[in-house]
Amino acid sequence: MVKAMQCTRAVPLASSSPALPAEYVFLSGAPANGARRMIVGDSFDQPRFMLEGTGSYLSFMPELRARGRTLWLSHAMNPFQLTLPRVPLVNYMADPDLYPLALAKAETIARQASGAIFNHPTAILRTRRDVSARILATIPGVRTPRTLRLSAPTRGRLIEAIMTSGLDFPLLIRPAGLHGGEHMVRLDSLAELEAAHIRLGVDDAIYASEFVDFADPDGRYRKLRLVVIGEQVLWRHLIIGERWLLHSDGRAEGVEDEERAALARFETETLPALAPTLAAIRAAVGLDHFGIDCSLRPNGELLVFEANACMNLLDNSTIPPPNMWEAPIAAIRAALLALLERPDQWLNQAAARPGRRAELLLRAS
Repeated sequence: MVKAMQCTRAVPLASSSPALPAEYVFLSGAPANGARRMIVGDSFDQPRFMLEGTGSYLSFMPELRARGRTLWLSHAMNPFQLTLPRVPLVNYMADPDLYPLALAKAETIARQASGAIFNHPTAILRTRRDVSARILATIPGVRTPRTLRLSAPTRGRLIEAIMTSGLDFPLLIRPAGLHGGEHMVRLDSLAELEAAHIRLGVDDAIYASEFVDFADPDGRYRKLRLVVIGEQVLWRHLIIGERWLLHSDGRAEGVEDEERAALARFETETLPALAPTLAAIRAAVGLDHFGIDCSLRPNGELLVFEANACMNLLDNSTIPPPNMWEAPIAAIRAALLALLERPDQWLNQAAARPGRRAELLLRAS
């Protein structure tokens, strides 16, 4: 039986909790495309820098970053020998397309390490868009757009791969490793595919997905973002817009009251109704922390666009306070910090290795 997800409020640690970790090792690396993002506000505060394809939360939790050391893993499959302290490992890499080799190294480290591992790299690799879509599609009450990962160095090869894949128009095309709708195009016909501007390269992979029209009866589109932290599911936001490609800056006018009302009934109505489905998603994904972008359909089905750890969940810099998203973001931050402070509650607990040394020697040939 799948265990139901808990309510969304962050629960303070009990006084009997184990001693908090004094130190972490964060597993990170350089994204294959070298992309990073800088967030600047209208203030004297220092900019925040985020590598693309990470969990992003360290940019907004300096107190957590200060308690850890970052082990940087190169984007090359070379032999290595490392000496690590015996402390909990936190895998910060979140995009399988941007960190394939670094995640493979992290898997080697995880196999040899002792203690708990947050967001195990093997589970991260399973969140590749095409793999995740197949896994989640097997869950009752969940629909995922069929997604294929194609190697397409030329337009002719891309057209051939799509036409032999069984995918029908309309479909969505996006380069692997990009997020936020960057360079994603919707194609309604073969003629549009032949004419579309699509970024192609010898080493680039392309995702092709069926387009599922999720317009509601009033003609508007609604995309819900949920956050899984341990056994909790928290609300991040609901974006309501006139177009299918939804972002925070594309909200329709006058929808704040609807989003506020949806937030108010989330814990009492929406979450209990979705709890078994969300618990099954969490079990299938196998991560301690990730986000879910989805649409709740009128028949109760959950249309899941993506479920992965590569989501910016703590940034609220685009809209000045006060606003309705401050409280949900604060709850997400508190819940994430509480879970990170309890490695004994993480999903992956590596077997203890013999010896009393404070450090662990790791090798990969």
